Amino acid sequence: MSSERRQCQNCKKGFAIEPEDFQFYEKIQVPPPTWCPSCRNMRRMAWREERSLYRDTCKMCGKSIVSIHAPGGPFTIYCRECFRSDKWDPLDYGRDYDFSKPFFKQYRELMEAVPRPALTGSNIVNSPFSHASESVKNCYLTFWSYFSEDSQYCYALLLSRNAVDCYVADNSDHVYESLHSNRLYKVRFGYFSDDCLESSFLFNCVGCSDCFGCVNLRKQKHCLWNEQLSKEEYKKQMEYWDLGSYTRLEEAKKKFRELYLSTPHRYAHVVNAHNVTGDIIRDAKNCQICFSALDGVENCKYLYFGGLNLKDSYDVSGGGDTSELLYEIFGVTGNAQRCFFSAGGSNSRDIMYCDWAENSSNLFGCISLRHKQHCILNKQYSKDEYEKRKAKIIEHMNAMPYVDKKGRVYKFGEFFPTEISAYAYNEVFGFPWYPKNKEEVLAEGWEWREPQERAYTITLRPNDLPDHIRNAKDSILNEIIGCVHMGTCNEQCSTAFRITREELQFYREMNIALPRLCPACRYAQRLQWRNGYTLFKRKCMCSDLSRSPDSRSGQAAYQNTTPHFHGEKLCPNEFETTFAPEKPEIIYCDACYKAEFL
Repeated sequence: MSSERRQCQNCKKGFAIEPEDFQFYEKIQVPPPTWCPSCRNMRRMAWREERSLYRDTCKMCGKSIVSIHAPGGPFTIYCRECFRSDKWDPLDYGRDYDFSKPFFKQYRELMEAVPRPALTGSNIVNSPFSHASESVKNCYLTFWSYFSEDSQYCYALLLSRNAVDCYVADNSDHVYESLHSNRLYKVRFGYFSDDCLESSFLFNCVGCSDCFGCVNLRKQKHCLWNEQLSKEEYKKQMEYWDLGSYTRLEEAKKKFRELYLSTPHRYAHVVNAHNVTGDIIRDAKNCQICFSALDGVENCKYLYFGGLNLKDSYDVSGGGDTSELLYEIFGVTGNAQRCFFSAGGSNSRDIMYCDWAENSSNLFGCISLRHKQHCILNKQYSKDEYEKRKAKIIEHMNAMPYVDKKGRVYKFGEFFPTEISAYAYNEVFGFPWYPKNKEEVLAEGWEWREPQERAYTITLRPNDLPDHIRNAKDSILNEIIGCVHMGTCNEQCSTAFRITREELQFYREMNIALPRLCPACRYAQRLQWRNGYTLFKRKCMCSDLSRSPDSRSGQAAYQNTTPHFHGEKLCPNEFETTFAPEKPEIIYCDACYKAEFL
């Protein structure tokens, strides 16, 4: 079996299907994909909401709720407690398969009939605005987080506490504005840094303490802008770099960005991994074109944000946790096996085209089933009848495929069409990674959600906030503060925001100036510190020390401090990286990076 080149049904670009890919598809008995990997990921990510929340009413108990679904839609929304209760049975909404119309049309009809959860998650304590989380306590606007507490405006916390404005922070305490970091304590603005404490503005630093504005350091102390200082001099300099002042904070951000751009970076964030390609990979092996693959991932391809012992899987977005043989899924976790073309749920096996299946097996086209097996469109069958009907439905999906508004054809083997998603495209998980404006979204035939009409009046402009946190009085809690962007960006700006009591206490304790952007815009700005999900073939930029400026980067060449294996010649190494050629960063291969910084 040889490699084949095919054209993506969506973007019309070519993509390769390798012999090992065909072997995987044959193993799980599904046809090869007709969409390229990037478009497949975008399609999966369009099936789950990102961070948009609305006020609504539970259709069962009648109480006011916070919901991931915009009010007034075609869905029946239950609060989290009612949805997980025994007061209703998803099988009551079961129906016979109709061979006169496409499967995906029938599935959308089932979606509009079966109640949907306003918020998901379990063991949520005093965290009414937290979603898709497990075992969180005293958290506010925190998403996809686990075993964490006393945190606000965070995404993907694990075993962390006292975190504000963080994205993927593990085992950390008292952290502000961190991204993809582990084991931090009292760190402000820490990106891709581990085992650091009492520091600010770190990028790719490990084991550092009392450092400020540093890049690529290992086990250092009392460093300022990558320069070693004495303890006394460092303390003296820190009197100037007072991040409680917004003016000084903005100055530090600018200087840190300049240092970041003038310092070489390794082509990928890969730690303790063997035979891998992609970015942000830790403790993994045999993983190709994987991004954010963490902790025991093996033999996977096209993984986007997954881990915890995920094995032998393809096209997984946000899944894992001791699962195996997953294909084209989003958010399926917890001992799942042979789950295909599905979203949400856990502890299930042998399911296809399901949403929120838990502790179930042998399901096809079902929604919100728990502890069930041998069901199709939420209707129960015997084992033999289930297998016969499933085979017949697969044949029907190929004979009468679903065709969306742009003429894209969905046969068996395709993930759910974006146009039948329960969410508008500018609300979904994929929007920050595959951004489109309103015109582009509507041209695709997808839904766009207009901002809610604001019922509040801004009482304080961002320019009128006190410069220093020590001058912020408790009365700030009563103010509605305007966001600097005022809705002019494409970042789901809320135009205004409030400061919570816990948030104000945190800023005071950590000596951080009050923010001028709303949480949504801060989130979008934070993501700019990491790259997307596209790999580019590039050459190492480690160059002849006598050359200035660097002809490949268009900026002054970085002056190496140690000899490299290639001597005074250009480094010959090539690699795949998420740094696009037009980006301004200086990118080194693994060998040159280690020679210079490790």
